[in-house]
Amino acid sequence: MIIFLLLMSIVSNRNSDFLIYTALNLAFQDNFLYSAKVFDTLISLDKTNPLPYVFKAGVLDSYMLDHSTREKEREFYRVISRGLKVCRIKEKGIRTCEDSGWIYFSYASLYGYRAVRRGRNKEYLSALKDAYRAISYYKKTIKTCKKLYDAYVGLGTFHFALSELPRFVKWFVAPGNYREKALREIKLAADSAKYSKIIALDEYAWILAYLRPSHKAIAIAESVVKMYPDSRSFLWTLAFTYRRRGYWWKVERTFLKLVPMTLKDQRNYHFSLTILFYNLARAKYFTGKLDDASWYLDLAYFNLYFVKEKQPDKEQIIKNMDKLKTWIEKRKSWRKKHGERTFKNH
Repeated sequence: MIIFLLLMSIVSNRNSDFLIYTALNLAFQDNFLYSAKVFDTLISLDKTNPLPYVFKAGVLDSYMLDHSTREKEREFYRVISRGLKVCRIKEKGIRTCEDSGWIYFSYASLYGYRAVRRGRNKEYLSALKDAYRAISYYKKTIKTCKKLYDAYVGLGTFHFALSELPRFVKWFVAPGNYREKALREIKLAADSAKYSKIIALDEYAWILAYLRPSHKAIAIAESVVKMYPDSRSFLWTLAFTYRRRGYWWKVERTFLKLVPMTLKDQRNYHFSLTILFYNLARAKYFTGKLDDASWYLDLAYFNLYFVKEKQPDKEQIIKNMDKLKTWIEKRKSWRKKHGERTFKNH
């Protein structure tokens, strides 16, 4: 009861930002479900504020991505629907430009999270529909309140996604240099956003590494990991920036660090372990440790056997694993006949 009254006083004094930052920091340390409970508290204390719905949806999506599972999807979609309903009610009582901005930001973010989740599940038509709603509301947010820099994370994300659309659907999209626009927008959020600076930094490092691998991307990813050393999500981004530069010994070291961190919370999440062990096997292959590569790939196959949940990427992972197995066997055979010097890496 004392804790409840304390939380009530925090919200009534318009200091709910304290709880939001606390919950976000929990999420950045992979304490996703504790973070979601804090947002539940905020929702129960002020049912007219859509922001806790936005952040809870993001936390649930991050949990599912981190655990490579779909087990929270029903709750995720329920939070989105309720959040949109709150936005519609709140919109009728808008009084200031700043209020308008946060309402439009909430609309945009809720549609955006749903678009990304539907896209991962290969529900492309509904994902595209939600993505355009999100972009429209992000633009409306910025037009209404130019200093609401959190909107630039989502807008930049979707501009980057538009740049990566397959050619056969690009005729839907107006021409433009969406990649550079995405980088500028996400960098702006990383510099000035109220709630989304860390998310923007992580995303900026990933996109920068994807578009033009550089030491800058690595430095940004390393800075985020330094702030949150216990975060699996940020370590995955760091591994990606290393991989894009071809620093396979650093990729290997990062994935080795991820193994105990993942086993601690995800021992029964076999698809997550499959992906981790496959990537570690790949790093071992490129560092020339073929026996280790075979061993970790066998662990990936072992965990794959226990995956019962429907996973949209399962078939692609199997293809990648089979390809890596062939590479390892060929390289072992080559090493026996000719040694390592003349073997050409993939």
